Amino acid sequence: MQVVTTIFSYIIDMGASVMMPIIFTILGLILGAKFGEALRAGMTFGVGFIGLNAVIAIMSNAISVIGAKLVENLNFPLTAFDVGWAAGSVIAWSTEVVPFVFIAVIITNIVMIALGWTKTMDVDIWNYWHVLFTASAIILVCGEANPVLAWVFAIGQAVLMMGIIFIVADWVQADCAEVFGLEGISLPHIQSMCNCIVTYPVDKIIGMIPGLKDIHWTSEGIAEKLGLLGEPMIMGFVIGCILSGLAQFTTAGTTIASGIQQMLIDGMNIAAVMVLIPRMVALLMEGLMPISEMTQSFLEKRFPGKELYIGLDAAVTTGHPFVISLALLAIPIIYIEAIILPWNTVLPLTDLAALVFYVQCAVLPNKGNLFRGIIETIIMCAIYLTFSTIAADVMTGLASYTGLAVPEGATQITSIALGSQWITWIPFLIAKWIML
Repeated sequence: MQVVTTIFSYIIDMGASVMMPIIFTILGLILGAKFGEALRAGMTFGVGFIGLNAVIAIMSNAISVIGAKLVENLNFPLTAFDVGWAAGSVIAWSTEVVPFVFIAVIITNIVMIALGWTKTMDVDIWNYWHVLFTASAIILVCGEANPVLAWVFAIGQAVLMMGIIFIVADWVQADCAEVFGLEGISLPHIQSMCNCIVTYPVDKIIGMIPGLKDIHWTSEGIAEKLGLLGEPMIMGFVIGCILSGLAQFTTAGTTIASGIQQMLIDGMNIAAVMVLIPRMVALLMEGLMPISEMTQSFLEKRFPGKELYIGLDAAVTTGHPFVISLALLAIPIIYIEAIILPWNTVLPLTDLAALVFYVQCAVLPNKGNLFRGIIETIIMCAIYLTFSTIAADVMTGLASYTGLAVPEGATQITSIALGSQWITWIPFLIAKWIML
């Protein structure tokens, strides 16, 4: 056992960009891939990981000075910077819990399919990071107090949360087919679908209120009317310029020329992040696809004749007009709530481009009724900000643990993505209450 622990620690110490290619190469071989195919998939994932880290470093450099000046000059209360879901995923895939949680989730899916508890065959391996993050958080916060119990909670919450999302994915699959045209496909994506637990009952309540139940707004044409402003690159540039302008022109001695110059530099940096993060993630997904396909083949051979849904990333719905329109409307909603909610410390930033994931839960129950979707988005954004605030302290600690840079101007870092997986923070809070 000591030898195994030593070898594992040796691999972990090399960082995720080396550790994950090794893990995926071994997993590919176990699933029946040729060595070259498995190695190529693992190394592609590793290269994407390095690229993603580089982009996150660009982002950290871009917002560090802005953040410091906003806090100093304006006594800015939103000191937990939203550095985006990608930063959270880098942290999640960089800790020692990865192989244990990874295997536990796959076994959970196989057992639930075998017992008839779910029809979802989850091949969306990348998004295991949702439960990997909270498993890592439990180990970080509670590991020293009670190592054995912390590991039990870490792996147990992953099994429980993924079990719940498999059931939820089955539950809303018919609506996914009707609204998005996803026949035979489910979405076991915690950050998108766990929120249906809230939005479906809310939609039912709205449907019982006289007057409100008959209102039906269409989202048709919103994205087209916004034009360039609806594109992530332009949106990032505009937000970067606005935040930089607030920072520059509240600093004594800043000239108009130098202020505008820095605004344009910061705007371009944030715009670059909005464009480059999806590109680097696409490279990661390219490495994961062979492993996902092998996992799918492995499960299909062992469950012949069963009706199964292919569990995919919720990214497959992000281009739908209903989703895009509501995500664009969610931007002012989440900024207004960030300012008026007294307990919130989160400054929404990078994950604004990912709101297309977090509003899907407000599209499905009402089949694209924009009026109901806005009401449900207002409720969900408040939940996202609340749990992103809770997650800030943990993410900042895990960032230091895994070597991810924290912007100088930020007291803490977090992401809206972590708030959107609010259900996973419940076992974390229970573990913390029991062990600390």
